Amino acid sequence: MTIKEVSRLLDVPESTLRFWQEKGIFSVPQGPNNYRTYTVADIVQIGEIAFYRNIGIPVKEMRNFNELSLGEYEKILNLVTGELTSKIELYQSMLKSVRLKSEHVNTVRQLKQEDFIYDTVPFDRVVKFSYDDREKLIQYSKNPSLYTRYMHSHDLEHDVRGIIADTVNEQDELLWKRELHTDCRYAAFLVEEIASENYVNNIPEKLAIIRQKHETGVLLLNFLFSETVEGRRIDYLKAYVELTDI
Repeated sequence: MTIKEVSRLLDVPESTLRFWQEKGIFSVPQGPNNYRTYTVADIVQIGEIAFYRNIGIPVKEMRNFNELSLGEYEKILNLVTGELTSKIELYQSMLKSVRLKSEHVNTVRQLKQEDFIYDTVPFDRVVKFSYDDREKLIQYSKNPSLYTRYMHSHDLEHDVRGIIADTVNEQDELLWKRELHTDCRYAAFLVEEIASENYVNNIPEKLAIIRQKHETGVLLLNFLFSETVEGRRIDYLKAYVELTDI
């Protein structure tokens, strides 16, 4: 068989077959007309090489693959298993992030239809966040939706930058913590903040609507995502305001 026929049969590009041969992974001698003719044995060997490459065996490990001992073979497979496991964990984490952002898109669409809804805060604590805190900055870069601003609903001028935390370390400054065994309720609404216009937002208008029915306390603003509309960047945040009269 010719290299083109082998390529079609095994679904391996001709360039890859030539590369493998150049690297000494397999060898097919040239005939009198300088063309290589592939035998059944060659095809079986190339098929096996393709299999191992497809499961992640590095090219450098393939050169003497047929000469490996059982222990060497097992060592390479264990190495590849570890690498593939790491990649799977990475992709699972990426998929989780994608799904989270999809949920945020749905949240924005739903909240755009409501003045506010009654809701519970989905996280347990918020600690102060400074951009010179390397550990917190890394957490933020991996998941910007951890970013949460803390303020009182009657003092919107003095907000504090925070980040959602699973645990609180000694050096952390706790801004807010869910109080267990309480019946505290929250109203949630969508904050639309125009970043390109000095972060003007709709918080006062939303709070005015809520105060027609309730007294309000602490206000948390959890970042969802941003979009650009007609040249204006809009940050969407989900606000949770404490209802102190319930």
